[in-house]
Amino acid sequence: MASPLRDGSFDIAEMVYLSAPVSSVRLGPPEVTMAGDRFAKLRPVASQVQMSAGDQPVVVPKGRVGNRVDVALVEPAKQMELRYNLSGVTVRSIPSRAGRAVAAITPLASGSPNLRVVMMVSGDTVLNIECPMRRGISEQACVAGRVPHLRARGELPLSRAVIVVQFNLPRT
Repeated sequence: MASPLRDGSFDIAEMVYLSAPVSSVRLGPPEVTMAGDRFAKLRPVASQVQMSAGDQPVVVPKGRVGNRVDVALVEPAKQMELRYNLSGVTVRSIPSRAGRAVAAITPLASGSPNLRVVMMVSGDTVLNIECPMRRGISEQACVAGRVPHLRARGELPLSRAVIVVQFNLPRT
């Protein structure tokens, strides 16, 4: 679940469910270039990263993910939860009305490319989402649900799990 914040960053809650227990997980910043050229110069960073595996807290070095990092779990787990602030993923929409922005969001946790991902966005300023890695324009228009709770229609394979969120930045 992703929710836009006043500064264009996002508050993220990421749940990971695996078929078999793992003893470590690789975390990495979102690969925003999968969402298109307009995101190519961005440098995404996850900060204030909190992580649990099973019912155990897990230490993420410095609580920050700006590069790929392998994180050892206290004990093998099939279920993990991550909570974090994601910045460096938003650009203003040009041309568009003042205050309109788009953000590219992908999962922080990596694993099997075929792992299935459900992506959701919540917030009163959220307008739309699209799935740029799907084939064909009708498939890329993947929004389901109603504002303020939108989701990508269906599941996405982890290797193509990216959404572009269109939203309005609040007036300061």
